[in-house]
Amino acid sequence: MSESVPIEHWPKRLEAALEQCDTFQRVHVIRETDSTQDAARRLNVLPGDVVVAWSQTGGRGRRGRSWSSGEEGAAITFAIEPGQSERLALIGAVAAARAAEEHLGVQVAIKWPNDIYAQDLKLAGVLVEQSDAISLPAIGMNVLQTTWPPELTDKAISLRQLGAEVDRVDVLASLIVGMDHAIQTDEQELIEFFKARDCLKGVTRLFRSEDRDIKGRILCIEPLEGILIETEAGEVWLPATKSRLLDSSDIL
Repeated sequence: MSESVPIEHWPKRLEAALEQCDTFQRVHVIRETDSTQDAARRLNVLPGDVVVAWSQTGGRGRRGRSWSSGEEGAAITFAIEPGQSERLALIGAVAAARAAEEHLGVQVAIKWPNDIYAQDLKLAGVLVEQSDAISLPAIGMNVLQTTWPPELTDKAISLRQLGAEVDRVDVLASLIVGMDHAIQTDEQELIEFFKARDCLKGVTRLFRSEDRDIKGRILCIEPLEGILIETEAGEVWLPATKSRLLDSSDIL
């Protein structure tokens, strides 16, 4: 099935999603941009604004890596009040997972801190950028892709490849409603949602924490606090604010 909703109809479709929201009131639809986060800054957005793009050519992943959705992925940035980065990442992950599950009808996985996986391949990612004045959490989700460049062939997957025949605008609408719902969700409920989809518990990974590299089996992830791992020397607690996966596939 080819995508049936042209960009001219996106504003009306997305404004219908806004009617279900308490946090978001305005949507900016852009035909092409480097990054929806950069576009949000150029538009001088205020809390409550949402920016979406038909084509994103220079999206960013964590640690300066790239994620370009072109005309096949869903790219969206939300403008909200500044907050704790770990909580915003958790909110974004929950919103993305809920949106994906709405269209797939099956549960997806969350790879700490905020990547969404299906069949062990990356489906979506969240990037939080913020200043003292505003937070700009962005979500990128693979929707229509059926082929990938060689470097992503065994790393990425799309909703279409998973069997969901859905327009990108419907995915964007789900993300808007999902983000609004996640923002209003109780913190403990967010954590429980994350833990029910955590795909790293029990596996061994390499981390960098406070300028040291440490490897261990993940015993527990508390997304707002840190990670407990079992090393050859015993259990070690890695603070979330000072730790990151060194072998994470964060290139989308």
